[in-house]
Amino acid sequence: MEVKIRKCDEGTEYAAALIEEARAGPANATDAQVMAGFCEYIMPLMVGAFSPRLVWEGAQKRGMTALELHNLCAAKDFRAIDDLQWI
Repeated sequence: MEVKIRKCDEGTEYAAALIEEARAGPANATDAQVMAGFCEYIMPLMVGAFSPRLVWEGAQKRGMTALELHNLCAAKDFRAIDDLQWI
């Protein structure tokens, strides 16, 4: 799968995680890589206009798992998701 990286995300850990997740595949990817894929492709459909990279970076700084972030999005806790962007 060809991964398109937005110009603003080039050279970041987030971009590297997305590329590695695509290379490894979801079954073999690390939790951080799975979370990057979730943030890029699924999260915008679940909760709308949040920055995937900023949410991923905030979740990583908080030590969250991909499942914890998914559950936060599934609960539609917009304030908590927004807070992740500014950590």
